[in-house]
Amino acid sequence: MARRQIPLFEEEPEPRVTESQLQQALLLTAPTGLPSWRLFRRNIGSATMRGGFEVKFGIKGQCDLYGLIRGGQHVEIELKAAGKRIKPGSDQDTWRAWCLSWNVPHVVLTGLKNETVDETVSRWIEELRALQRSA
Repeated sequence: MARRQIPLFEEEPEPRVTESQLQQALLLTAPTGLPSWRLFRRNIGSATMRGGFEVKFGIKGQCDLYGLIRGGQHVEIELKAAGKRIKPGSDQDTWRAWCLSWNVPHVVLTGLKNETVDETVSRWIEELRALQRSA
């Protein structure tokens, strides 16, 4: 009977790729990967100013990024890490529905399990190129 090998060390789990890492990589890759696009990060939240008054910016649920394509097309871009999605009834779902009701292109780019950051961003660049061709 063969003896069972017991590993001396447990294997470290692969580090999870975060949405923030993917967003940063996409924004750095876009100028060369999508030369006729300009991508912009959208900030949503609030800040308390001196004197104690609060300033709100953005609308809850708006996409992480928006893109402008040469010639004037606007595209809303939501990014999701592997295993994440827009939850039905969420602020993001409401924003997506508003975009679609106004015929504003809205795309959700999602990472895949076991993909590297570079693999995900390369695939996303191709998905965005296809969106441009279909417009």
